[in-house]
Amino acid sequence: MKIIAKLNSYDHILEYANRDDMKVIDENFRCKMGFGIHQGWAIEGAIGSYFKVDASYLSPNVNMAARLEAATAQFGTLLLISGPLHDIMSNEMQACCREIDKVTVKGSIKPMRLFTIDIQIKDLIP
Repeated sequence: MKIIAKLNSYDHILEYANRDDMKVIDENFRCKMGFGIHQGWAIEGAIGSYFKVDASYLSPNVNMAARLEAATAQFGTLLLISGPLHDIMSNEMQACCREIDKVTVKGSIKPMRLFTIDIQIKDLIP
């Protein structure tokens, strides 16, 4: 939520969204990011060459987080939280979440609950 707040408060990002060439594309254009959050194991490994090495993470759980992030556009929300992550959150954090759907993802037969947090951008900006 801090990233979402910063994205909506940095002057240079807000100025970019108000450029005339961006308004031609979409009159209501604004910079935004979606976040898919899941929990589980992953394997970290180095990928690259002698000159540049990056860390990469591999597992079905990483793939699920990526799918959730992609689905934020379909659900029209900035944040999607998986049911398994929601289940291990504190009661206080669970109270902030709203269940929005139950879906069966590709490669699974067990439906997964999806949650979001209704974010009021103006409340995040100091």
